[in-house]
Amino acid sequence: VHLSVEWRDLPDDAWHHTVRTVQGRDVPASETVWMRSREVWVHAVDLDNGATFADIPEPVLERLLKDITGAWHTRGTDKGLQVRVTDSDLTFGDPDAAVVITGPLPAVVQWATGRGTHGVGADGTAGQVPAAPKWI
Repeated sequence: VHLSVEWRDLPDDAWHHTVRTVQGRDVPASETVWMRSREVWVHAVDLDNGATFADIPEPVLERLLKDITGAWHTRGTDKGLQVRVTDSDLTFGDPDAAVVITGPLPAVVQWATGRGTHGVGADGTAGQVPAAPKWI
């Protein structure tokens, strides 16, 4: 509640001010809204109270997957890895990848966040789905 009040009362020009994340990244204050939303959705699943990645709205899943794969690319941990969302044109990673992870969007995001491999497949790994690179 306190954070919502602070966001509500933040002057327009302050949304562009830089804040430092726990990971040491400098981001505009406006980015903290997405960061909080992302954490709420992912940790709602972590509570293991019945919520699944399939309950997360598709736009949130898509943005989350873009963030995760972007972090991998920035760190170079996506070398040799491609992620393809079935029934979609979403493809991320190395176009010449030896390992290709495929599945529906909720399953791929679940895998990418390090929360299980159910529902995803992997080509180039003898059927074993590798652990996703760290993203945070």
